[in-house]
Amino acid sequence: MSEDYRSRIERKRIQEQQKASKQPGGKKRGKISWKKVSFICLSLVLVMILVGVGAFLWIIKDAPKFDETLLKDPLSSEVYASDGKTLIAEVGAEKRDDININQIPDVLKNAVLATEDARFYKHHGIDVKRTLVAIFTNVTSGTSQGGSTITQQIVKNAFLTSEKSVTRKVQEWYLAVQLERKFTKDQILEMYFNKNLYGSDVYGVAKAAERFFGLKPDELNKLTLEQAALLAGIPQSPNNYIPTVESNLANAEKRRNMVLQYMNRHGYISKGQMEKAQSTPIKDTLNIQQKQTNKYQAFVDTVIEEVQDKTGSNIFEDGLKIYTTIDPQIQQLTEDVLSSNEYINFPENDKLQSSIVILDTQTGAIKAIGGGRNYQSGGYNYATKIKRHPGSTIKPILDYGPAIEKYKWSTGHLIKDEPYKYSNGTPIRNANRSYAGNKSVRDHLAWSRNIPALKTYQEVGADYATAFANSLGFPINDTQKANESNAIGAIDAASPLIMAGAYAAFGNGGYYIEPYTVSKIVYVDGTEKNLASTKKKVMEDYTAFLITDLLRTVVDSGTGTMANISGLDIAGKTGTTSFDESAIAKYGLPNNATRDAWFVGYTPQYTGAVWTGYPETKTADDYLGSSSANFSKLVFKAILSRIDASTERFKQPSSVGRSGNEYYVKGGEKPKLPKPDKPTDLKATYDKDSDSIQLTWNYSSENSSQTTFDVSYTVDGKATSLPSTSDRQAVLKSPEKGKTYVFNVVAVTEGTKSEAAAASLTVEGKVEVPKSPSGLQAKYDKNSNLITINWKGNIANEQDVSYIVTYVVNGNTQTLTTTSGTSATISNPQPGQKYVITVVASNQAGASEPMSTTVTVDPSENSENNNTEGNTEEAH
Repeated sequence: MSEDYRSRIERKRIQEQQKASKQPGGKKRGKISWKKVSFICLSLVLVMILVGVGAFLWIIKDAPKFDETLLKDPLSSEVYASDGKTLIAEVGAEKRDDININQIPDVLKNAVLATEDARFYKHHGIDVKRTLVAIFTNVTSGTSQGGSTITQQIVKNAFLTSEKSVTRKVQEWYLAVQLERKFTKDQILEMYFNKNLYGSDVYGVAKAAERFFGLKPDELNKLTLEQAALLAGIPQSPNNYIPTVESNLANAEKRRNMVLQYMNRHGYISKGQMEKAQSTPIKDTLNIQQKQTNKYQAFVDTVIEEVQDKTGSNIFEDGLKIYTTIDPQIQQLTEDVLSSNEYINFPENDKLQSSIVILDTQTGAIKAIGGGRNYQSGGYNYATKIKRHPGSTIKPILDYGPAIEKYKWSTGHLIKDEPYKYSNGTPIRNANRSYAGNKSVRDHLAWSRNIPALKTYQEVGADYATAFANSLGFPINDTQKANESNAIGAIDAASPLIMAGAYAAFGNGGYYIEPYTVSKIVYVDGTEKNLASTKKKVMEDYTAFLITDLLRTVVDSGTGTMANISGLDIAGKTGTTSFDESAIAKYGLPNNATRDAWFVGYTPQYTGAVWTGYPETKTADDYLGSSSANFSKLVFKAILSRIDASTERFKQPSSVGRSGNEYYVKGGEKPKLPKPDKPTDLKATYDKDSDSIQLTWNYSSENSSQTTFDVSYTVDGKATSLPSTSDRQAVLKSPEKGKTYVFNVVAVTEGTKSEAAAASLTVEGKVEVPKSPSGLQAKYDKNSNLITINWKGNIANEQDVSYIVTYVVNGNTQTLTTTSGTSATISNPQPGQKYVITVVASNQAGASEPMSTTVTVDPSENSENNNTEGNTEEAH
C-alpha cells in the first residue's frame, strides 16, 4: 500500500512539473532563449557591418583618383579614318561658353532641381531617402529607377563609366561625398550646367540655349518657362530629345511637359502656369541656329552617337582616340554627288532630299554616309534616322528570301500573276495595272510585280517572314506584322542604314552584321574597347546566292538597269512608293506621283542603299516625277562607278545547282521553265528587186538575249524550214510566183518553244508562155529496140512547165506523153519507118512553139550502124 501511495505521489509531482513547463511564462527557459537570440542578432549585425565596411573599402580602393582638372578642363577626342592614321576630326576642341551660376536664371535652376534633385541643397552628395526608395523599387518591381543626385551625375560623367553595377555605384557615392567637401553647392550646380551634353555636339547649357533658342550667354534671363523645362529635360537622353531633329520633337515635348509637372509638384509653379506651358507647342518655343558643316560631318555625327550609345563615354571631353571605318575618298565623293549638280541634275527645289549609306559587304563597316543634300552638322541625318516605306526593296527581305529559305524554291519557281485580293478582300494591283500570267520569280522580281510578292508572303506566313526580316535588322513589331501590305513595302520602318545592312547579308553568304562606324576606342589610360559588330548566320548560303542572282537580273535587264556599271557584278533592287488618295486630293498631286524612290545594290565588296524623296509634302511640288524618281539609281551609279571597286564576282556555293539559266537548291525544287512568249507583229513582204520574201517580227521578253527563233514555211502542202536565227528577221529567196506561202515563227528559250506566230503571203506576178525546148534529139537503139528522146528546158522564170511529146509515123499523129521531165521513150518502133517527133513546152499561160526532129528505124537487122540521128527542124 505504501508503494502504491508513493507511486501516486510521484506521478502527481511529474504531472505538475510538466504542466508548469508548458506555461507561457516559464522563467528559466524564456531567459535563456532571449539571450541567445540577442547574441546571434548582435553578432550578425557586427559581421554585416564589418563585411560592409570591408567591401566598401575594397571597392573604393579602385576608385578613380579625384582629379579636379577633369571637372573643369575637358579633353577633346580624336577621330581617325579606317587606315588608323588619318585624323578626320577632333571633337570637343572648340571653346565652350562656360557661364557662372549668377548668369543662370531661377526658372532654369528650379526646373533642373525639380527634375533631377529636389533636395540638392539639403544632402551632402547622396540623397539617402531617394536612394533607398530607388533600391526598394528596383528590387520589388524589377524596373530600373534612378536615385542619383546632381553631384553623383557630375562625378559619374567626370570620373566613371556608364556601366550599371554595384561597384560603380559605390565608387560614385564615395566620389560624390569628396566633391561636396571640396566645392560649394553653387559651384557644383555651375559645373552641372556647364558640363551637360544636350545632344550631338551641343555641350553646356549656354551652347544649348544658343543653338535651340538663339540666346547668347548674357541673354539666358530671357528663357521662358517652356524653354527652361525643355533644357532641364534633355540631359536624361540627349540624342532622343535634342530638338534640332524633327523626329524627336514629339518625345521632347512629352519630356518637357513632365518637367513642368515636377516643377508644379515641388511648388515652383502653379497648376495654371503648368497647364498653360504644357499647352504651348514646342515648335513655337524654338529658334534653331544651324552650325556650319564640317568635313565628313554626317559620318562624324553618326560616330558621336554610336560611341555614346555603345559606351556611354563623353566623346566631347573624355579624350578618346576613336578609330572609325570611314574611307575618306568614298565619303568625299558621296558628299560631292549629293551637294552639287556636277553628277546629277537635281531640281532647284531644295526640299528634295537624297541620302545614302555605303558599307563593306563582307564586314558591315560603314565606308561613307550621305546624310542628305547639303547636310548640316547636328541636322537630321536622312541616311540613319528616317522611317519610310521601302516599297519593292522589301521583297527580297520579306517575301522571296523567306520562301527560298523555307521551301528551297528555285529561281525558276512559277507564280501566276493575275487579279488578286488581300485576305480582307481589298484588291491589290501591280504598278503597271496589268498581269503577266504564269512567270518565274526571276521575272516577277525583275519587273517588281506586287501580286506574286503578296502570294509568296502569304504562302510563307507572316510569322516566318517577319522573323526572317527581323534577323536582317529590319524592324517589324507584332502589331505591324498583321498588315499584309508589308509584303510590298507599306511600312514606315526603312532607312538607308537598315536597308544596306539587310542587303549585305545576301552578298556575304547569309551573315548579318549590324552596320557600324567605330571599330575601337582607346581611353586616356590606354585601355581599348572593341566596338566592331560581329557576324551572325541568319540564312543558308543557297538563299543568299539565289536572291543575289535574282537581283542581278533586276540590274541587268529589269527595273534597275540605270544603276548598272560595266565590269562590276552588281545585284540590286529598286523601290518606289505612291501617295494615298487623300494626299493626292489635298495637294493636287498627279495620280502617278512618287513619294519615295529607293535603290539598294551590292557587289562582293560594297553595298549601297539610297533613298530620295521629300521629307514632307505640303505643296503641289513636293513629289518625285518620272525623272527625279530615278535619282536613287543615278546616285548609286555615280558613286560606285568612280571608286576603286573590285571586279570580283559572287561565288556559287556547292549547295546550289544550275539548270540552263536558272539556279536551284540541291535537294530542292528543280526549275520548270515557262513557255516563252510568242513572237508578235510577224510580217511577210515581197521585195521585187531582190526577188525575196522579207520576214520581220518583234519579241519583248526580258530573257530575249537567250532566245532563238525557228522559222518555217508551207507552200502547196509542203513544209520547209529556214535556218534558226537569233535575229528578228529572215529571208526566203526566189519564191514561186502565184503561190501562197504560210510562215511560222517560234521562240525557243532553253529548249522550250513558244506558240507559233503565223503570217501568209501570195507572191503576185505575170506567168509568161514558156520558151521552146532546145537540143531536141532522138536515137534508135537496136539492142533495146527503143527510140530515146531528150531535150533541154528553158526553165528560167517559168512556173509549172510541162512538156507534150507527139510523133508522126505513116501519116498518123500520136501523143506519146506529157511530162515535167526532159526525156521520153518510144518502145518497139516499126522497122524501116520514119518517125517525126515534136516536143512543146506548156503552162497555164499557153504553149511554146514546137520543136521537132526525125529518126528512121533501119530495116536491116544486121546493120552495124542502126542508130540514126534525126535532123532537127524548128517550127514557127
